[in-house]
Amino acid sequence: MAFAALRRSLASKLTIGIGSLLALGLTTAQTLREAMPPASLPTAQAGQPIEAGRWQVVIREAGSSAAPRPDGYRGRPGTKAISIDLDLMNRSSESSNAFARILSFDPPIAGLSPSPTAYLVRDGAILGALQPGLPERIRMVWDLPEAAAIPEAIRIAVTGETFKPRDNLLAAPGWFNPKPVAAITLPLRSQGSGS
Repeated sequence: MAFAALRRSLASKLTIGIGSLLALGLTTAQTLREAMPPASLPTAQAGQPIEAGRWQVVIREAGSSAAPRPDGYRGRPGTKAISIDLDLMNRSSESSNAFARILSFDPPIAGLSPSPTAYLVRDGAILGALQPGLPERIRMVWDLPEAAAIPEAIRIAVTGETFKPRDNLLAAPGWFNPKPVAAITLPLRSQGSGS
């Protein structure tokens, strides 16, 4: 009787130990896989549509300038700007202002402001939120110290998200798991110095 109880206890502890080791091994393997550099991103060309989950993105051109922004703001003294013109369509069912996170510079440009300001090209107004299903041509502008070096060309990574009808925490729908979906290299055209 005591031997059978000891045997069950030992078998139970052994099963728990093996299960724990398997779970630890799987988690470690998944962590290592996610930490590895991503496989090469698909390369896009200027004017080519990029499906990025919530967004459909068409990058047109990039430029650098010390001229006033589309809304007339000249920027702080001693700054210049890098801008990217793109067509953007919100494919979700709600208005969104999360478009500032879809573009990133690869490699990063030293001194660049962390978040861009987005302008509607049609009238120069600052874009607060993009309505669903309504494509807009916008200009995203990042400030840069005037003394900072500007490369001749930039590589831009486009970040996409995945829609989940029910998230794990609140069981609410949303866009999750941001990850780069494409990259594009553009020459930086000079847009003049302004006065």
